[in-house]
Amino acid sequence: MDQQAQELKRQIERILHWEPSSHWRLRDFVHLRDLVFSQTNHELNVDDLQAFWQLSEIPSKAFLDTLTHFIEYEGWDDFCHRNQVSEMVPVRPDAFHARSWEIPTRWIIIICWLSAIASIIVAILLIRHR
Repeated sequence: MDQQAQELKRQIERILHWEPSSHWRLRDFVHLRDLVFSQTNHELNVDDLQAFWQLSEIPSKAFLDTLTHFIEYEGWDDFCHRNQVSEMVPVRPDAFHARSWEIPTRWIIIICWLSAIASIIVAILLIRHR
């Protein structure tokens, strides 16, 4: 539920286009409360909003329902269903790509040196030819 609550915060912050929530002050939470009320006709407590954002307290389901209604979900259950957060499973890097032929590092170094030597020889020959 904690990951879903974080996702709810992210979606609300994205919709609001405000500064990062870590910089929000009391007036911002009051404004958010007013916006939520105007959209949902449900009033939230400013202290609960602050606790939810700043202390990561998990509030009541009614509180979460109101916030999810604000961002046009049917409720908390609908939000959780449509935003399922799953655990990341590490994947081997070669799981999706066939192993390609790799040139050994020492060959690359040798080719670079030979290329540099060939360039120097060509430069010397061009200078002498003038």
